[in-house]
Amino acid sequence: METKITILIVDDLKDNRLSIKIALKKEGYILEEAVNGKKAVEKCKEIKPDIILMDAMMPVMDGYEATKAIRRIKDFDRISILMITALSDKNDIIKALEVGVNDFITKPFDKHELIARCRSYAKFSQINKQYILAIKNPSTNLPNKLALIRDIKECQNPKLILFTIQDYELLESFYSEEIARHIVKKFVQMIPSLLPEDYKDTSLYHINEAEFALLKDEVDDIVSIKKSYKNCEEFLENTKKCVISLDNYEYSITIVLSYVSDSEHILENARMGLNHAVNDKKDIVFADEIVDQVHKEAKNNIKTIKMIKSALKNNKVVSYFQPLYNNKTKKIEKYESLVRIIDENQAVISPFLFLDVSKKGKYYTHITKRVLQNSFEVLKKTDKDISINLSAIDIEDDVTKNFILDYCKNSQQFMHRVVFEFLEDENFKNLGDIVDFIQKVKGYGAKIAIDDFGSGYSSFERIMSFEPDILKIDGTLVKNIDKDNFSKTIVETIQNFAKKMDIKTVAEFVHSKEVFDIVNAIGIDYTQGYYIGEPKERIA
Repeated sequence: METKITILIVDDLKDNRLSIKIALKKEGYILEEAVNGKKAVEKCKEIKPDIILMDAMMPVMDGYEATKAIRRIKDFDRISILMITALSDKNDIIKALEVGVNDFITKPFDKHELIARCRSYAKFSQINKQYILAIKNPSTNLPNKLALIRDIKECQNPKLILFTIQDYELLESFYSEEIARHIVKKFVQMIPSLLPEDYKDTSLYHINEAEFALLKDEVDDIVSIKKSYKNCEEFLENTKKCVISLDNYEYSITIVLSYVSDSEHILENARMGLNHAVNDKKDIVFADEIVDQVHKEAKNNIKTIKMIKSALKNNKVVSYFQPLYNNKTKKIEKYESLVRIIDENQAVISPFLFLDVSKKGKYYTHITKRVLQNSFEVLKKTDKDISINLSAIDIEDDVTKNFILDYCKNSQQFMHRVVFEFLEDENFKNLGDIVDFIQKVKGYGAKIAIDDFGSGYSSFERIMSFEPDILKIDGTLVKNIDKDNFSKTIVETIQNFAKKMDIKTVAEFVHSKEVFDIVNAIGIDYTQGYYIGEPKERIA
């Protein structure tokens, strides 16, 4: 249902105002009055009219000055202002258009013309209201992303701060979505008081639930980068100190922000900076300083994705096998299957250069499937054990998980020589699903190893849940064991624990005889590293 249109009639003569009201009486408008331009400006702020019928010549403040003042009011740049005037001079008309008048009605006005023009601008007002709703955030009534994009285009020298409430999802889950929304509304009310002096005249935008923007048109470009950074720090510190009171409880929040002074692609660059700040756990990022590097990384990522796709298509995702030496039997009894890509120049590409990109590009599980196929083919040609690395991504993807289970089911004659390795610090969404998977593959005869043990915070919890057969001690603890007594003590503790739990141990990153001798002295069961052998395409 459309709301009634409000028309503000501005004329210093009562008879003129009355004539207009009589002419529009049957149109169903809400008719308000003002006796001069100054009163019109005050009335606009109070009633927010849809159409203004403005007289040109009035005492106190004429129609030109009143129009100019109204156009300066936030959200009144699109209101329809019709000037009812007896003036016919071309310069007067140009002056009226320059200050923001939309149309003219000549005095003495024709009733039918007045009605027709008001009807036309009433329709425009309804469209304008829909537009205003479209550029407002419904929860705070602040201008939204669409408004920000529009306003950036109108700036001569825009400076943008994009900021977000840190860990907002945690706020929602810990308290509730409703309380989190109320906290945001309270925070919005406090933002003007938290801004440094240089940013008191900035426009505030509410982009999404917990994300905001501050836009400043720095026409004179007088604020230095150094000063801008101090302003951002001040805003950040003021926010940290503020306390939000709600229903007799007090809440504290922190923000992360990205500042951009480059006018080209300013919003895109600010978003890039904010993502960088969140991912790298930084409070402030000046996005201009990292844009070139991020674009370079993006180009490299695209190049890497193309290489991955080509390798998958052309069977160039291969496995290299690194030996594990049994310190008791003095023999190589196991191999770890390590993924490599052979690029178009026949160069062997390390997983360090493509695995993370494959996760972001949604190709990681395809690589896992190929490694699984490679490893089971080798199992047919050797009597050695083969270790295969799996991640949370593999098990949480039902298609990949079932692919692995099918392989296990159809290859039971080899399963007693298969070891599935899980990273110790892997972030599993549903630990129950992982435990269920482990129980199934163990049922087929596979063993379970926890890789990089000692690198994360949940080591012993994982041991209780996974019941592993093997602990692979994190290489960063092992590689300097001949020089770092602290690392040596940790490795000894892990070994003693594993022995009591009847779990085999593997020392990774063993690169020298000195490290190898210490590993053996501690009693670790297996050694892996370049001292024993580097990964190779074939098992000896």
